[in-house]
Amino acid sequence: MVRHGDAETVRHGESDSLRVSASPLSASSTAPVSGSAARFVFLDGMRGFAALCIASYHIWRYEPAPYPAEQAMPVWGDWLLKHAWIGVQILLVQSGFVIAYTLRNTVVTPRTALAFVARRLVRLVPPYWVTIALVLAVHGLCAAWRRFPSLLDEPPTAAGVLAQMFYLQDILGYGNLSAGLWTVAIEVQFYVVFVVGWGLSQRCMLDEEAEPLIVLDVTKVPWFVRRTNLLIFFALPAAWALFNWNRKDTNEQWVHHFLFQFFLGMVTWWALERTVPLLVFLGTIAVVAGQMVFDRSLTSPEIVARFVTLATAVSMFIAGRTNHFHDWLNWRWLQYVGRISYSLYLVHYPVGHVVTWLGWLACDNLPTPIQSAVILSMSLVGSIAAGHLLYVAVEVPSVRWAARLKSPTTRVEPATTQSEKGNA
Repeated sequence: MVRHGDAETVRHGESDSLRVSASPLSASSTAPVSGSAARFVFLDGMRGFAALCIASYHIWRYEPAPYPAEQAMPVWGDWLLKHAWIGVQILLVQSGFVIAYTLRNTVVTPRTALAFVARRLVRLVPPYWVTIALVLAVHGLCAAWRRFPSLLDEPPTAAGVLAQMFYLQDILGYGNLSAGLWTVAIEVQFYVVFVVGWGLSQRCMLDEEAEPLIVLDVTKVPWFVRRTNLLIFFALPAAWALFNWNRKDTNEQWVHHFLFQFFLGMVTWWALERTVPLLVFLGTIAVVAGQMVFDRSLTSPEIVARFVTLATAVSMFIAGRTNHFHDWLNWRWLQYVGRISYSLYLVHYPVGHVVTWLGWLACDNLPTPIQSAVILSMSLVGSIAAGHLLYVAVEVPSVRWAARLKSPTTRVEPATTQSEKGNA
């Protein structure tokens, strides 16, 4: 239902590349490898960069015709903005890494699994619902004022809005109300898939003589047992996604379409934690790289997407091995954008739409190339400001509410990363 509906239906192999948007990696900052009070500064910086890429891409892409800002932009700048959709690949890999880290010591039982999913929903739902309300308000304003077009192709329906509120819009065949909302639905599906798979792999490592809720320290489980469990529950489905599911445009409403991107992040953490041998991580990288080199059926956007996922995973691994998670990309402005990235990617489309069209109205709908470029820049600035407001007013309280749902659970001892051992 987004105006210029290809925003939510871009497929692999088409000229506009992938479905583009930021994945809601987390509603708050990630935690440190060592469990100290520090944060994963490097990941926060990457997330901020990815969110800026996504917002810039959508704002640039949805400039009203005849796209005068393109005349003021150098060729290389236009190329970069048209390929800024790569931010979604960064965030998908990061999401797999962060969730694998978050549940690394958690004993998965029905109770802890439900609690985990509930906490994530409490963090994600309030900003998401506020964004839906904002989109509907902007649509109503456009319909009443009639000075510029709505951001929706067609009027929303009650059934479509309800489906959107409960992450079912793509599954039930309704259009997305705003660019980016589909990724929240994929993220929620990933939470369920990961916690179920992680729980099943734990069941295979249970000490038969131990208490029912006690899981063996993963460092004491032979590496080949750990590798076999993860191969069965994660690696094999991820490989099938890489070579099959991700190549089809008929299943993009389901998480398995993006499973190999998530898995790259998961295996990166597991290799750092030594849950799996280094060879498993290197083998995963080699398989994806091999497909890029030898599979001639891959389209250019698919190759770019795989390259970015590999670069993201490798950079995170190097940062972890060299103990630089806490200082790389530690620029204050980028760290702040990373902190508000979830709110930014939620609101940038409706806010950018309003700011862009108000700017065009101020120019009698005939802005010069320079004026149009300034208008688009103001759209990005306005989106960041709106993201800040949503973060402070809604997202931060949501994170606090989610924290109250935490309860003591049996945990396994965390394995020590290479970086902590000083073996970088």
